[in-house]
Amino acid sequence: MKQVLLALLVLIFTSGCVDKKRVLNIQNEGLCSAEVATLYLSDIEIKNGDESFHLSKDEIREALVKSLKDTGCFRISLDKRDKESLDVESEYLLDTKANLFREKEVSEKNIFKDEERELLQLILTLHAYNKTKDLSATTKSELSINRSKILGFSITQEQESDKQTVLTNATKKISILLKEAFSQL
Repeated sequence: MKQVLLALLVLIFTSGCVDKKRVLNIQNEGLCSAEVATLYLSDIEIKNGDESFHLSKDEIREALVKSLKDTGCFRISLDKRDKESLDVESEYLLDTKANLFREKEVSEKNIFKDEERELLQLILTLHAYNKTKDLSATTKSELSINRSKILGFSITQEQESDKQTVLTNATKKISILLKEAFSQL
């Protein structure tokens, strides 16, 4: 009888403590054989709907620079420039806006088990411009996480890796969209 109860308890604990995530595999490497533009990164504006989901300007800048460089389409510069100082038609200022959002919902499945659903969302907008041309690209990256709590116990949260997944997906998608916008010029 004790073995049956022990087996039942083990089954209850293992039957729902697994995170289920939707993660994209986005390939943005080597999209261009030659650079099509020089981008001067300007300020990054962050709007945050929930302080528990936070990305710094440096985190966004590093991920964006890496993704844009990976395409092979852009030369990236962190030098401060203004619109009037751009000498060549292939030089652009790049403004970045990031909107962060986190939603959390808990539902009770039964007396022993609660299910927690969390949605992390990042909307990233790039605006590349110079004296004569104007380009924009916007993308949304989401990560949906389902966690189960059994008798009040849950697995540890991996919020740092979740944030990085959302950020990486967004910067890879936006780099592809920006490349497509430049190819339509």
